[in-house]
Amino acid sequence: MTDSLNRLNRLLWAEPAPCTINEACLNACEGDAFLATILIRRGYTNPDKIRAFLSSDLYLPAPPEQLPDLVVGSSLLQTAIANGKHILIWGDFDVDGQTSTALLVDGLQRLGGEVTYYIPERVAESHGIKLASLQQQIEAQKPDLIITCDTGISEYEALDYAHSIGLPVIVTDHHELGDHLPAVAAVITPRRLPDGHALASLPGVGVAYKLMQHVYTTLHQERDLPRLLDLVALGIVGDVAMQTDDTRYLLQVGLERLRRAERVGLKALMEVANLTPAGLTGERIAYQIGPRLNAAGRLANAALAVELLITHQASQARVLAQQLEGLNNERRVQTRQIETAAEAMITANPSLLDAQALVLYQPDWNPGIIGIVAAHLSERYARPVVLLAGHDIARGSARAPRSFDVNRSITAQADLLRTFGGHPGAAGLSLEVRHIDRFRERFSRTLAEGGMAETQRLNLDTFVTFDQLTLDLAKRIQRLAPFGEGNRPVILATARVRLAHASLVGRDRLHRRMTVEDEQGRQQIVLWWHSADDTLPDGLFDIAYNIGVNDRQELQLTFVDFRQCEDSVIDVPAPAIHIHDWRRELAPVEKLQVLLAESQAYVIWAEAESRQQYPDWKRRAELMPARTLILYTAPPDPQTLREALDLVKPETIHIFGTPPPIPSLQAFLMLLTQSAQNVIDHLDGETVLEILCGATASSPQMARAGLEFLVANGQLGSTIWIGKGGKLGKTKVRLTATSSSENSIAPALPRDIARKRLEAAYREMEAYRRYFRAAPLDRLL
Repeated sequence: MTDSLNRLNRLLWAEPAPCTINEACLNACEGDAFLATILIRRGYTNPDKIRAFLSSDLYLPAPPEQLPDLVVGSSLLQTAIANGKHILIWGDFDVDGQTSTALLVDGLQRLGGEVTYYIPERVAESHGIKLASLQQQIEAQKPDLIITCDTGISEYEALDYAHSIGLPVIVTDHHELGDHLPAVAAVITPRRLPDGHALASLPGVGVAYKLMQHVYTTLHQERDLPRLLDLVALGIVGDVAMQTDDTRYLLQVGLERLRRAERVGLKALMEVANLTPAGLTGERIAYQIGPRLNAAGRLANAALAVELLITHQASQARVLAQQLEGLNNERRVQTRQIETAAEAMITANPSLLDAQALVLYQPDWNPGIIGIVAAHLSERYARPVVLLAGHDIARGSARAPRSFDVNRSITAQADLLRTFGGHPGAAGLSLEVRHIDRFRERFSRTLAEGGMAETQRLNLDTFVTFDQLTLDLAKRIQRLAPFGEGNRPVILATARVRLAHASLVGRDRLHRRMTVEDEQGRQQIVLWWHSADDTLPDGLFDIAYNIGVNDRQELQLTFVDFRQCEDSVIDVPAPAIHIHDWRRELAPVEKLQVLLAESQAYVIWAEAESRQQYPDWKRRAELMPARTLILYTAPPDPQTLREALDLVKPETIHIFGTPPPIPSLQAFLMLLTQSAQNVIDHLDGETVLEILCGATASSPQMARAGLEFLVANGQLGSTIWIGKGGKLGKTKVRLTATSSSENSIAPALPRDIARKRLEAAYREMEAYRRYFRAAPLDRLL
């Protein structure tokens, strides 16, 4: 195997080793030499294991009783059900905890159990079982038996209290063992199994399922057991569990149940996410369903998600799915805000990137969101990232690339920390704010001393040429799915290609659609997610990508990485753009008049200004190509700025970046209301969102959130969106007055959620304008 370093992305390309296919392995793959080659390179050399990997029907799962204490826990549950005892389930607020809780509630209720559940709130209690909360729940619910799921393995204080009052507890968990097992009736965890055991990689929901499997089988109700498998699949993907042995098997059979959409709550959630159940994959769960469920625990109460998963009422399911959709939209806004603020910190202090780890602190960040941003930054900067929030006590989330063990390095700083715990790739922690600088220095030193590599390894499965890429090949590769931790997606590579064309796509223009051409002139479209700010390859390069099938049953290539060919660089200088910075000009209008006297072919981009006073000033929908662009008001977001520059294509840019004449959120709402009324009165109620954005100097997200708030507040009758996809700003909208009888396509958001989304969009927009006023020009343009 040969290794070559990708200089641009700091990935070490591990090229595929030579492979000899024996007849037995080829037969196990039904004669498919391509799949046989990939599986052999990944270590599957036993024909029986290959067959079991490819087909769940040929895999023999391990008996549940191989988990220590599981038989004891099962017996306790059966006795409690038979005697009508009250069972309290103590869950957790992430997707694994939610699905574990829902599985136990649903599974026990189907057997006639008297069941209630409790999930801690993320901000107030964090993970685990706090003694005060346990005492409160015991007093309020008076349980006869407690089952924990996805938690409890090291909650000694709380569980010792339960033991002291004679309350039996069954712990089901999968996290690292503490110094000793808690004093409870049963501790069911795969961590008590030897390495390599078929059940060793089970997440919390897998442990809960195995417990229910034993209960149902003992009670001769096993025919009803498959109803729970859809929840198992959700939890496995949501927890990014290692997809080996029984865990892979449960995910395979669970996905089949999910594709039937039998659970009304999941069916409603898939509808709001525009997902087709039959086409559900592990990737779509990870990027579409998982974030919506997680949003409940991040911004509200995870009980919303549990109720969605266990409800049998379609009407309640639709309401809960809409609530989760609203929370997920708010989560997206806050994620962008925090990520923008974090990038601004790095821009202001580039030396932060000199350390082995990136540790950032801002007291007012939402602790429920920072883990998402930490994951984004960790991928972008190829190092562990810790983000911290809070005033006296900082609580944080850590994420790390695969080549690091972030949990071990955090544990080494235990004397500085109040709480900590997690996995190699993700961990949580809390500490006093005064210790953050010491933690940053020591954490990076521990990583450096541990010999952690700065480069990540990219394992290629095989090189192919573009003429080999077919729909049939993509469908054959799907036989290796579901993909995830422990079974990474197949990575193909094509050598010596060049970029023919690239364009920004998506609602927020954050992604790229690239047309890539090989040396024979054959072209392929490659999608590059979240790449708007990344450098495009130049000249000849090798490209690595995943191959799949989209909803339209078309071939889809997804970018993974590229490496420049040594003989490829073509020095073609870009056209020079002359940029003049007038952002600190004390008299911008007077300076503008001087510039206008010097130039003829100019466009002035200014929004929310009086048309009567400044008739020549253009809003974004009125921009046109020109040699000189005068950027008078600060744009509301980077996507709008990029679109304007792409349209005008100026040779010279004069930047003033003055704040638009809208001093507050209330002033924005007044102006939006007036603009909406003008559309209703003079344009038959129909316009393009971009027109309203220009009139109110707002981002598309801000204008949309404003319209939704006006509807929720009773100031507009409805907003009906016409057509989907493409740029959000180009979306048509039909507005109706409050007196109109025309109904909106979807019910209005609850007023409190609409207000929160509006305020979050406003904060994000204002934060970007402040950044625009202060950031270096090379970061802006």
